[in-house]
Amino acid sequence: MTANSSAEFRAWLADAVREIGAHSAGCVRMDNPVLRGQIERHNRQVASWLRAGLHGEMEYLERMFPDKADPWKTFPFAKSVIVMAFTNKWGDPAANHPFPVPDENALLGYISAYAKEADYHANGQRMLAELKAMLGNEIQAEAAVDTKAVDERLFAAVCGLGVIGGNGLLRMPDRTNVRVFIGCLFVDAELPEVIHTPKMPFGCSDCLACIKNCPTRAIEFGEPIDARKCISYLTIEKRSVLNLKEALMIGDWIFGCDQCTAVCPPKDKIDTRIPVDLEWLLKSSAGEIRRTIKGNAVEYAGVTQLRKNAVAVLKARNSSPRARELLLWVKKNTGSELIRSQFAAW
Repeated sequence: MTANSSAEFRAWLADAVREIGAHSAGCVRMDNPVLRGQIERHNRQVASWLRAGLHGEMEYLERMFPDKADPWKTFPFAKSVIVMAFTNKWGDPAANHPFPVPDENALLGYISAYAKEADYHANGQRMLAELKAMLGNEIQAEAAVDTKAVDERLFAAVCGLGVIGGNGLLRMPDRTNVRVFIGCLFVDAELPEVIHTPKMPFGCSDCLACIKNCPTRAIEFGEPIDARKCISYLTIEKRSVLNLKEALMIGDWIFGCDQCTAVCPPKDKIDTRIPVDLEWLLKSSAGEIRRTIKGNAVEYAGVTQLRKNAVAVLKARNSSPRARELLLWVKKNTGSELIRSQFAAW
């Protein structure tokens, strides 16, 4: 690829994005003063958020903060960043998932719709690898898809791919669904910038649907997100025992939550959650569960975390005889210290 002009590169990037199956892309130079200013402002906000302990048990965010705060040091070779948004069929009712279809009367837990299709990390890395190949072998590049010390949302917002919504996610201007993932390709070439001007149909302050639909009040307008109240945090990132208050907060979710994304922008609600038979999850062999979730975003949580969450869900809804019977079976048969501790939590 040879970029002779800004217009040519913009057209090339748009074509390349379509070819690799992504939604949109932009490009920003690492010496862009707007980027530096946004990162400095964001760093102050994150530092305050961490000091307040709103990140809960996600200690890796503290550990990674110095590297995230200084991408010029983290990616010293980089002169430009191509930022890509892709859907991975998140929110598509026709998207597939690997979990067996529950029986009509099964005890159900739910998994976020973003766990449909292949793991978005892998799909994003594949797309960025194809994009790197299009750039040419002489280009040094490093990809990041929610796996490295990069705040992809900030880079996407600077590139004008969208705006950061009230739920902290990237809100797109031209989709009926906010749900996209973001990948960054740091390159050692001084590429022409491709910065869009997102034309949003309305502002977040005119809507507040995500805030109104958050069942735990983890998000408040104009306030930093309190991860400790977020169902996604509680079911995915909090690896210790859930107390009764937390178990009641997660409801019937065992991995993630779609409450603030399904309503952005406001529209007729389509239930794209993944229903999971909790008896299958708790009684099947760990090997079968691992094979089922291999290559899926749920693999990040792992079998024990999913089962811990299932036990918390069942205990919190303790009115069902079938739930009590299943809990008794698990209590007698589990070999997990974490799950035993979850039983004893309240």
